[in-house]
Amino acid sequence: MSTLDKHSIDSSQGTPGSPSGVRSRLADAASREGTARALFVVAAALSFGLSVALYFSGDEQAGIFVGIWVPSILALGSLLVPRRAADHDRGRR
Repeated sequence: MSTLDKHSIDSSQGTPGSPSGVRSRLADAASREGTARALFVVAAALSFGLSVALYFSGDEQAGIFVGIWVPSILALGSLLVPRRAADHDRGRR
């Protein structure tokens, strides 16, 4: 059962969600999003490091091939973990 289903079942049983419970769920979701973003950035950094190591160790073609993974990993991360409008607005101020 997904967490979304679990929360909808809890709310359908007549137990009103307290403000602190809602904040807690939002904080958990934000934490998971931050962790997911960090994992994609770490994967891109590892790909970049491996690319540089391969390139300068003499296997230039493999280094270039692995190097083109970096933007693909970051694009996949931005597709799967999009930024929320509130995050985007906060960064502009």
